[in-house]
Amino acid sequence: MEKVKAVVDGSPSFLDAFVSSPSIPDGWTTSAESSTAVSPTPMSMVDELDELAQQVEGVRGAILASVDGFGLACSTSMADEPAHPAMLAAAVGLAQQLAAIGGGNSLHQLVVDHDAGLLLVWPIGTQRVLALLASTRVDQRRLRAVVQSHASTFAGAVA
Repeated sequence: MEKVKAVVDGSPSFLDAFVSSPSIPDGWTTSAESSTAVSPTPMSMVDELDELAQQVEGVRGAILASVDGFGLACSTSMADEPAHPAMLAAAVGLAQQLAAIGGGNSLHQLVVDHDAGLLLVWPIGTQRVLALLASTRVDQRRLRAVVQSHASTFAGAVA
């Protein structure tokens, strides 16, 4: 029971292995002398989610939410419903408990197969959840790789 409690209360054992905090390589920092350099405007989270959804064939929509059930952003192809983030938080909480009961110590991916396709859910860091709606024929390995390539951006996302 302590293992389940540790997963639920967000202790350090909670999902640290999947996505760590974003790091910035030394070459990306700017000095006082180079402050006149033009930096690219960061993409909005909606643009990031749209790009992620377009990179893998069969993905229909994406949503980024906090683990406590608040929506942070969704792709333009996804309905912006207040219930979606709450349902994701509940599903991830239950899946984490089931993983602990089964002897695991973290949740890496949740796949829900339903009549309209797949709902693929990933914990992003310790405070966010990313969910994608996709067809049943989506290449899940490729999709997971694309999600991991965007994960550090989503882990540091500000609403």
